[in-house]
Amino acid sequence: MENKWRNRWLLLLDLDGTLWDHLDVSSLNPPFSRVCHDIIVDSSGVEVRLYSYMIALGLWARRTGGVVSSLSWNVPFKALEALRAFGVAHIFHYHVIEPHPWKGRMLAKLLRLLRVERRLYLTPDRIVYFDDREIHLDDIRESVGEVNYIKSHVGCRGLRECSRLVQSLLKTGGEG
Repeated sequence: MENKWRNRWLLLLDLDGTLWDHLDVSSLNPPFSRVCHDIIVDSSGVEVRLYSYMIALGLWARRTGGVVSSLSWNVPFKALEALRAFGVAHIFHYHVIEPHPWKGRMLAKLLRLLRVERRLYLTPDRIVYFDDREIHLDDIRESVGEVNYIKSHVGCRGLRECSRLVQSLLKTGGEG
């Protein structure tokens, strides 16, 4: 039986400052209510705006063979509730949301899970990581190696530009 995951790649999306504009959704007070397709508010009325093109990027990744996972330093139940309130939790195959800053450890755990669950063995050049800050890159390098990093909303903007950059990085294995 051929492994359908053989040629896959991994798209990692940070949440705070990357998928949405709020920089610390863990500081908010659920429940969240949806105001419109790209805005939710917490119980105190604090607004969180979704970056719609990042959702489109996740959907594009799924269509083109990518495995999509969150990779976020947050209180899990708050981040997951925000994703559900936006109606976008379905774009992710996995959620890696833990209340500590060691994203390298989180990613290493996800890669072990992918090997067990899907027999998917990914090298760092098959991983594309979007985050609004570089502070986790050293930990990721130490834990799994040099992944393709794209600074959110700086390295590219919009679905077309971001998907082209991702395709380029996956072909060359270069960092963005």
